[in-house]
Amino acid sequence: MSTYPRRGLLAGLIACIAAGLAGCATVDVAVPDGIAAPAAFKEAPGADTPAATQDLAQWWRNWNDPELTQRVTDALAANLDLRVAQARVAEARAIGRVADSALYPTLSAQARAARGVADLRSPAGLPDTSPGLDGHLAGLTVAWEVDVFGGRRSDAQAAAAVALSAEERLRGTRLVIAADVAENYLAARGLQRRLQQLDRSTETLGQLLGYTRARYAAGQALSYDVDRVSEQLGALQAQRPLLTSQISIRERRLAVLAGQVPQATAALSPPPAFFVPAAPAGQLPSDVIERRPDVRAMAALVRAQAARLGSAKADRFPRFYLTFLGQDGRLHVDGLPALSGTGGLVGVGVQLPIFTAGRIQANIDAGDARLQAAQADYDQAVLRTLEEVDNAYSQRHGLDQRGARLADVAATAQRNSQNATRLYEGGRRTLQDVLDARVGALQREDELIQTQTAQALAAVQLYRALGGEWPGDPGSARR
Repeated sequence: MSTYPRRGLLAGLIACIAAGLAGCATVDVAVPDGIAAPAAFKEAPGADTPAATQDLAQWWRNWNDPELTQRVTDALAANLDLRVAQARVAEARAIGRVADSALYPTLSAQARAARGVADLRSPAGLPDTSPGLDGHLAGLTVAWEVDVFGGRRSDAQAAAAVALSAEERLRGTRLVIAADVAENYLAARGLQRRLQQLDRSTETLGQLLGYTRARYAAGQALSYDVDRVSEQLGALQAQRPLLTSQISIRERRLAVLAGQVPQATAALSPPPAFFVPAAPAGQLPSDVIERRPDVRAMAALVRAQAARLGSAKADRFPRFYLTFLGQDGRLHVDGLPALSGTGGLVGVGVQLPIFTAGRIQANIDAGDARLQAAQADYDQAVLRTLEEVDNAYSQRHGLDQRGARLADVAATAQRNSQNATRLYEGGRRTLQDVLDARVGALQREDELIQTQTAQALAAVQLYRALGGEWPGDPGSARR
């Protein structure tokens, strides 16, 4: 065999690789047009409102509540759903590296040794003998499919898009976790305020019951009056166990969201005064669509399906292969000294699909159908986003108005209760009037607290619908 300088062969192979890469081209696939975003949201406040500059990054800090901030931080550090999403991203990135590896040559080393007898069928001019075999082979093998028509490159692009989709879903998981923590925390705070109000109401009716009993003992009230006040007091006291159990449920949920054992959860501190941040203003539908993690994930999947369709179309074209075998060893066969020595081999191959029983076209048709389905999923995500944002703004607006009205109603009910007490002491109202006025005032206050809690939860839903933002996130992925 002839002797080939290894360095010269490797240099030639590298030159072939560079020339092949320069000639590669991906099969382009047109992505269907999506739904155009409207110019503005119907229910969102305009950009000229004071809240227009509100930062959506770490939106839970807008409550100025250190405990809420800490609980969200803890959950984002230890939540198990987040760990699953992170693992999915790592998996998708690894699959992407596998797809990328198909673009490059594979290099392997091999070594062999043999001793024995070889039965060679004699070609013309060679003696018909059974010579002995004694020798070894050692060297490098390089194999490469030259991606002239971009099939493997399309596969790599599809894998990269899937990895990007997994990253967007990770961001979406972070948003969901932060929103779940905020919702459970704010709901628990609302329950705490209701419990405080219930305890104040119980104390007030307890005082009224004592006053009524004293009047009854003095012959100035009926036993019916005592029973009526006692009935109302018992009804209030019966509400306490339910509120405390609901608070405990929220506390356990907060523990699980933070990756902790629910039985070891820490009790909430006393609730701060009610506060809810203003609704973010100046939000454009196009910006929200590009910011929403679920929409961005669907856009990445559309690109992945388009790349996969390109790969399927590339199967219609020939495939080219290069092979290099560089051997450094000796092979000696007794009686056949011509088979001794060192050498190498460079091979070029081509594979052209001629008849595949419709397999290639069927794969193209299936890929096109998957692309259409992915586009429809993306469009559905866009429509859902537009709906959720306007619904969240509408809900928040309605609750803000209801809260303002109920605050006035609660203040009026409190004044009526005080006036009824003074009129009763002056003999101008009955005890029933006093009782009705006080119970009514307590009910209005409870309704106000529940509405305020709903306002806070609606604020969380609005931030969630707007997609939030994350410090250090890359720019919005554009289709």
